[in-house]
Amino acid sequence: MNVITPEVAFREYQAKCLASYISADPSITPSNLILQGYSGTGKTYTLKEYFKANPDLHAVWLEPVELVSWKPLLQAIARTVQYKLKKLFPNVSTMDYDPLQVEEPFLLVKTLHNIFAQYDSLQENACLFLVLDGFDSLQDLDAALFNKYIKLNELLPTDSKINLKFIYTMLETSFLQRYSTHCIPTVMFPRYNVDEVSSILVTRCGELVEDSCLRKRIIEERITDCTDDQFQSVAANFIHLIVQAFHSYTGNDMFALNDLIDFKWPEYVSHITKENIFEPLTLYKSAIKLFISTGDGLGTNEQDGSAVNMIQDNLKNNQTYDLSIISKYLLIASYICSYLEPRYDASIFSRKTRIIQGRAAYGRRKKKEVNPRYLQPSLFAIERLLAIFQAIFPMEGKAKSGSLSALREEPLMRANIEVFQNLSELHTLQLIATTMNKNIDYLSPKVRWKVNVPWEIIKEISESVQFDISDYFSDVHE
Repeated sequence: MNVITPEVAFREYQAKCLASYISADPSITPSNLILQGYSGTGKTYTLKEYFKANPDLHAVWLEPVELVSWKPLLQAIARTVQYKLKKLFPNVSTMDYDPLQVEEPFLLVKTLHNIFAQYDSLQENACLFLVLDGFDSLQDLDAALFNKYIKLNELLPTDSKINLKFIYTMLETSFLQRYSTHCIPTVMFPRYNVDEVSSILVTRCGELVEDSCLRKRIIEERITDCTDDQFQSVAANFIHLIVQAFHSYTGNDMFALNDLIDFKWPEYVSHITKENIFEPLTLYKSAIKLFISTGDGLGTNEQDGSAVNMIQDNLKNNQTYDLSIISKYLLIASYICSYLEPRYDASIFSRKTRIIQGRAAYGRRKKKEVNPRYLQPSLFAIERLLAIFQAIFPMEGKAKSGSLSALREEPLMRANIEVFQNLSELHTLQLIATTMNKNIDYLSPKVRWKVNVPWEIIKEISESVQFDISDYFSDVHE
């Protein structure tokens, strides 16, 4: 396989595994093959490069995440397989089958059986690979659906000239572990290390050098004595700085680093002058702000300008945030959920007695010794968020303390519709994030949440409601 691109060069072992499993001979090719690895580990790229380097292998691609549910996926399989075979064998007279009639797995088997039967006149057997890229990203995926797919080959005719083989790419090992007893051949794709990420991203230098913002800057500064190699060196140095500054933040995620490069390159170019273009250290110092924060705030869009502009403006003007009290306490509770271990919840937030006033009334608090600025936020369930929110939200009783009417009052904040409306608002502003992108059920125990704001902002928010969040963490945050 003559593939020399950096991504595949670092995946030599995985490429050899693919070569041992993928063959034009259907008798030695497994019916199902899985490629597992997290986002940005090179699964799709390596697989595409493999098929590109082996034109005798025929493959069709589908992305289940774009098809949302299992029924459109069944129909897409029937449609793409039928179209691919007609393209491969144009001389074979065939009739078209309507893919919209495929509404159940057994109808897919029937349709494929009819399609394959039209190619019985072929002299040799043909192997067609169907790649389901990101199978575990299907929205309504359940445990039974994957079982139906890996058993499809047993239901298709064995004497057919067309042999359909399935290749699945998956992100989560937890999903794959459910089917470990099936002993499906699996190729694992570990994350790239820092050096590998840098080597891959540096291949973008030519693209950055040709960017219009750099060309415009060259004209403005009258930089005429630089060669293309020197411009390439400037771009390469910028990419290395991005990787070094943010690889711990992104977890060497290629997509995230690419986004940071695209986002920060125009501003980096704006710091280039005729004097510092040959001085990497001077240029770095002049643009150092680009490398000490992501600079993209909280990721909201520019149309409504909601969270990013709102928080940045409020920080400059020392104003309180344009959020409701409930939203602020939900955000504070989300931060605590993301950075404090659940095992301490009972001792930190229990309200065993109201006799003792002050901190003691809330139990003993265990401070987090590690600065959360250097940690990724952990995922938490909605039940834990509501429990902590209920524990920290201040409830002011209207009745006189010690009276009978005071006994009837609810001492804790209830998770009512107003609370969930504020939770939805925080999610819309992307101040909190979920593991799901669409059709979010806020009450579902399967959905996991995480906070999406840094320590500096959460501290400002807590101060606006007189809540001392720093009391839950060590003094290194001050």
